[in-house]
Parts: sequence; structure tokens; C-alpha cells
Amino acid sequence: MKNSSYKQQGLSTLGWLVMLAILGVLLTAAFKLGPIYLDNYFVRAAIKSMADEDIESMTSADIRDRMGRTFDINNIRNVSVKDLKIKREKERVLISLNYEKRVNFMGNLDFVAVFTNEYDTSEPK
Repeated sequence: MKNSSYKQQGLSTLGWLVMLAILGVLLTAAFKLGPIYLDNYFVRAAIKSMADEDIESMTSADIRDRMGRTFDINNIRNVSVKDLKIKREKERVLISLNYEKRVNFMGNLDFVAVFTNEYDTSEPK
């Protein structure tokens, strides 16, 4: 048997196709999930920005209005201010916005993302 003087290098055509298919699936997932995670980033920032406000003196409608304006500025359209829960207790005010988003991935496969956002006035800033 002869020893070949060259080494095989690189991927075969089938190897490249498999790698491109995997990369395509990952990019599709990123493009589908990216916007809902970006929206949640702005939702979380809006709730945390309430630390700069005097929440105890604000009514629930004032808090919702303030959050609604922040959502409009940041172009958050898939989350409703109506889902905002405001719980008032003696020593604290708890603002929470918990929601889930379902995004179609391919065919009958969906991604479901569950988000929990809250701000408690009794916690240190």
C-alpha cells in the first residue's frame, strides 16, 4: 500500500451543509427571540426607573400613566400597562409586571418566554 504524501484538510460538502443548517437554525432562533428579550430589557428598565419617583404619593393611575409613557418612548408594543400589578402595603409598594410571550419558530414549534419583573420600594436602591 502506498502512503499518500498529502493530508486531508477541511470539511466535505455534506459537512458544510450540516454546519450551515445548524447556523441557520440558530440565527432564526436569535432573530425570533431577540426582540422579545429586548422589549423585556426596556420593561425592566422602566420599572426600575420608578425608584426615582415618589411612588407613595402617586396613585395607581399615575404609575400606569408614567409607565405607559415610558413604554411609548421605548416603542414597547407587545406588553400592556394594564397587566401592571400595584400592591400597596404599610411599609412598601410593590410594582410587578409578569407576562409570557409565545413566538412561532418553525411550523408548529413555538418558543415560550416567561418574564418576571418587579420593583419593591422597601428594597435598597
